[in-house]
Amino acid sequence: MDIKPLTPEGWICFFGYYNRKQLSPNGRYFLFMKVEFQDREPNENDKAEIFIGEVRHKKYEKLDETYAWNFQQGCMLYWLSDEEIIYNIRIEKEFYSKIYNIKNGKTRIIERPVGCVYPEKNIGLSLNFARLARHRPGYGYAGGVDRYERERWPQEDGVYRIDLITGNYRLVLPLSKVLGLRKEKGIENFYAWFNHLDFNKSGERFCVLNRWKEGEKQPRRTRFTTSDLEGSEAYDLIDSYLISHYAWKNEKEIVVWAEIKGEIGFWIVEDKTGRYKKIDKKIQKDDGHCSFSKDERYLLYDTYPIENHRYLRVFCMDKKEEILIGKFYSVPEITGPIRCDLHPRWEDEKTITIDSTHEGYRRSYILHPEI
Repeated sequence: MDIKPLTPEGWICFFGYYNRKQLSPNGRYFLFMKVEFQDREPNENDKAEIFIGEVRHKKYEKLDETYAWNFQQGCMLYWLSDEEIIYNIRIEKEFYSKIYNIKNGKTRIIERPVGCVYPEKNIGLSLNFARLARHRPGYGYAGGVDRYERERWPQEDGVYRIDLITGNYRLVLPLSKVLGLRKEKGIENFYAWFNHLDFNKSGERFCVLNRWKEGEKQPRRTRFTTSDLEGSEAYDLIDSYLISHYAWKNEKEIVVWAEIKGEIGFWIVEDKTGRYKKIDKKIQKDDGHCSFSKDERYLLYDTYPIENHRYLRVFCMDKKEEILIGKFYSVPEITGPIRCDLHPRWEDEKTITIDSTHEGYRRSYILHPEI
């Protein structure tokens, strides 16, 4: 396995979530965040510095800093083009996103934070990160205000659509609407939230996880929801409450780790219909951050720590074969909301980036596996 560090030696750095691109579209640059600690959750006074680096040269430049970040998803760093990036920021008690031109330094403020973007159409989706901070530690941002914190399934809060050109935004999928997608008694009495947004491959639909907890000591419950960009065609796809990581395989199919009919593992689920099929018996059963290669031949995923090591694997759909790319030491003290998952990211058909602590601190790496 050909693996090289991307971020500087000795710096505590990371990119964030999986199924995103750390490298620029032309492959020349990469983005990362630099922080001063890795052993606790960030509070509202902790900043993260946003850097750009050159893949082939050890050149790094600080672009900005943000107070809207966490260790799981960073500040939602995205490339919009070879010249523009977007990320979340906090100004006083409000969360926004900022578009930054790396060529001329010009910036624009969008009055909503982004949860995901679709650059080809200049659109994004947003959710309530202050609500996440309260109900799902490790995924929200400190220092914000949730105007709907006393409401369990708000009618005026949920998933928002953003026009990244004009900055206009509007609510398209309220939490109150998904409450009615499945007839259940009693869940209206508990506090719900949205997490993990992602566009499908055409940018015409999106998926989001709807979650709630029935008590502090109870496990959270999850529903798997897809919708069009107007919120008029929304579906509750899986008759289950144990649902975790997912990624769109194409416009209509989604790979998701879930329990279906009492069996856990990776499944392919069809949008709108909810039809499902198990990928294969040879693939790992444990949860992992999953995504397909562009040609849909390989499914990439990782593991949570197994004897203090995280495993990186791909599954070849043609050969029905699971391939181990590598295993990486995981600092055992860095766990829970501050854990450092590998969060593997396809950059192209032969390039993967990850975050890891196998050198004792957070660092981003680039891999060229032989598969």
